[in-house]
Amino acid sequence: MTKVMVLWDPTKQYVGCSNWTAYTKEEYVMAREIIPRQEMPQATLEQRKTSFAEIKLGFTAEAAVQEAKRCIKCKQAQCSLRGCPLKNRIPEWVALTAEGKFMEAAALSRTTSAMPEICGRVCPQDRLCEGKCALGIKGEAVAIGSIERFINDYARSQGDIPLPVGSPTGKKVGVVGAGPAGLSVAEQLRALGHAVTIYDSLPEAGGLLRFGLPHFKIQPATMQNRWSLLEKAGVVFKGNTRVGKDVAFDELVKGHDAVFVAPGTWLSSVPKLPGRELPGIVQSLEFLKDGAEGMPVRGMPVIVLGGGDTAMDCARSAIRRGASRAVIAYRRDEANMPGSKKEVKMAKEEGVEFILLISPLEFLAGPNGKLRAIKFQKMELGEPDAEGRRSPKPVAGSEFEMAAETAVMAFGFKLDSDLATKSLGLGLSPEGNILVNAETGATTRPGVFSGGDAVLGADLVVRAVVAGRKAAAGIHRFLNQEPWDALKPVPAQGGTL
Repeated sequence: MTKVMVLWDPTKQYVGCSNWTAYTKEEYVMAREIIPRQEMPQATLEQRKTSFAEIKLGFTAEAAVQEAKRCIKCKQAQCSLRGCPLKNRIPEWVALTAEGKFMEAAALSRTTSAMPEICGRVCPQDRLCEGKCALGIKGEAVAIGSIERFINDYARSQGDIPLPVGSPTGKKVGVVGAGPAGLSVAEQLRALGHAVTIYDSLPEAGGLLRFGLPHFKIQPATMQNRWSLLEKAGVVFKGNTRVGKDVAFDELVKGHDAVFVAPGTWLSSVPKLPGRELPGIVQSLEFLKDGAEGMPVRGMPVIVLGGGDTAMDCARSAIRRGASRAVIAYRRDEANMPGSKKEVKMAKEEGVEFILLISPLEFLAGPNGKLRAIKFQKMELGEPDAEGRRSPKPVAGSEFEMAAETAVMAFGFKLDSDLATKSLGLGLSPEGNILVNAETGATTRPGVFSGGDAVLGADLVVRAVVAGRKAAAGIHRFLNQEPWDALKPVPAQGGTL
């Protein structure tokens, strides 16, 4: 059967453009399925283990076109409708890519996403858009994330696409936090004509994307290029500014017509284990934030406590920094780990060891007063918990020690509740996150909006972008003098929104 790009015609037949031969839907789908999925080239294993350069090297134009041609043009495209939190117009920009219209495809992708070149790199597509792809039901899904990354990297190579800027309204909005939610809200507000100033405690914009992900996943230049677009659109950035300490929040509220707060979840969830203050014990973000120039561990064993993607990032970073041994220690088995299966696979390839069904009890000091070992207890899995994961329980008399000079705590992150309540004066949800109206981002304080991880808990970049876009719409309504009662959060029965 001829492999050709096709069009959907009004007779609901699939028509081959090269010879106008009509195919049935079944014949057309079969034709798409025999085009092999294009895999993105990546660095060799040896390069990966010794370098913080980006692992994934990106599609060529030819590969992007070929992969885009695999799309079967579902009339009810679940990749967009159910798979993508942003409801990205995936079938449309995939079709443009198949025609070689890369700039048009990139421009379309940016109408719904504030950072498609970043989501194309860090989103778990297998659980989102690609997980809902019809081709993936019987075979391999279209590589949507790889196409999204290619078209936007291509646009950047051609001078990029400026962000839209609306006619000035004279309204000023302050944004606290330069992570995905803050940058998303800033982009939308500039398109509406409002002036935006972002305040962040870090020296550069990007939040966890810039300082919490290893460079082999996303290079600083990618985040810096995204910021450059915002800066050219007139967004002002004030770094090294801690709101609540360097700048009083009340003063910031007085100086703006509205404020959006997205402080993120930078506070590590640390269990109160004996010896946790010993030298040699480090929090995951501290271990990751300096990239290749971070904490020296060459020739030293590194034990990472935790089983999520951040734990994988830390262990894989330790390999690249020359650790004599990099171990993931986790209290459940591999099937019940929260981390991505792809991340686990790549960590194993790079030499990370997995010692599962063990839980730390105590950190032990050596003669020099520094960490020398971790005392663990073996675990076994019991009944499933509320989320369906089997709960671990200790095995009596199974304690043992594991030598360690560096231990990385990767147990997850949470909102600094004192910052939210005492410094910002905001109400919290029962889960300990900032309480908002889910559709407008409005908080319990008039004129103050919020979104991102501070509201959702540590979550995906794409969901922070969604929150930023919703909050921008809510802020715009507020600036147009819509009554606050129509925007503010109203807890439903049980205390949730």
